[in-house]
Amino acid sequence: MKGYKMKTKREKKGFTLVELLTVMSVIAVLIGILVPALNYVRIMAKGTSQSAQFHSISVALDIFNGENDGYPASSILPAGGTANLTIGAQRLAEALVGRDLLGFDSMTSWDADYDATTNPLKQEIYASILKKSSSQAQEDASIARRKGPYLSGGNIEAYEIGQLYTGGIGNIYDGSPASGNPPAPVLTDCYRVQSVTLANNKQAMAGSPILYYKANTSLTGSNIFPKDTDTSITDAMAKSYVYNSMDNEELINLGLMKDQVNVLTNPHHYDIAYTDPATSRTGRRLFYDAIENPKITSQPRAYNQDKYILISAGYDGKYGTRDDITNFGD
Repeated sequence: MKGYKMKTKREKKGFTLVELLTVMSVIAVLIGILVPALNYVRIMAKGTSQSAQFHSISVALDIFNGENDGYPASSILPAGGTANLTIGAQRLAEALVGRDLLGFDSMTSWDADYDATTNPLKQEIYASILKKSSSQAQEDASIARRKGPYLSGGNIEAYEIGQLYTGGIGNIYDGSPASGNPPAPVLTDCYRVQSVTLANNKQAMAGSPILYYKANTSLTGSNIFPKDTDTSITDAMAKSYVYNSMDNEELINLGLMKDQVNVLTNPHHYDIAYTDPATSRTGRRLFYDAIENPKITSQPRAYNQDKYILISAGYDGKYGTRDDITNFGD
């Protein structure tokens, strides 16, 4: 037709610069919102797993208590020694899984160094891991004596101190079956913060040791817990309380597993050398602040006054911070 002009439709190719910038801005905002939320969910999930592990340990301790007429003590051994000490965390692991993860040997003295070097019955105790020096009869008898393990395989996270702290183990006992000395492992939490080398040279991710404190139920009176005015705690004071902060101090003094080179500049808040800049309260004092039951106002008293306390360093791997997981409190 004359005079008719055909209209052509202009095709749109791609996005304009303004549209791209708008989309990128929206994505950036969403990432800024989602990443912290996902991290928080991850932390919460780990906390739930850790609480579940503590529940399993508590059940195991109750079974141990029923079969052995009491919870395992946590007092450091040897009581007056300065080297090769067996700490509360090691005594928890021995009670629930044994030094070789095959169960608790009732012949133990609980002092790992004494049993490994001096105890005249040392070839009898945990004989299954001392095959070179123990007889077959001793090994069979050791296995027959065993109780537990009180924790199932899925709930066992146990490592030797030397595997966890490659920068040095201080005064803590750390045996080796290869040298004829049985190990004394610790149970670790669910926050796998460091790769460790196992006895078979395989690698595994391990969490921080679980601190264990047994209540001294024989104490009575008004002075079994520090007064709020005591900003620092001496050795003598700690030994007189229902919970003795010294039971795991040798381990706390080793520093963070994931930052062992900065023991002095980045210590645990329960470290005896740490002082809170806001309150001037020392690490030991902060430990007692954390375990104090605020619902009891007549006199200062601890949580779990007649049982025990478990402490995980939490997501940050530092004992004495707000993300610690415990078996007490709200």
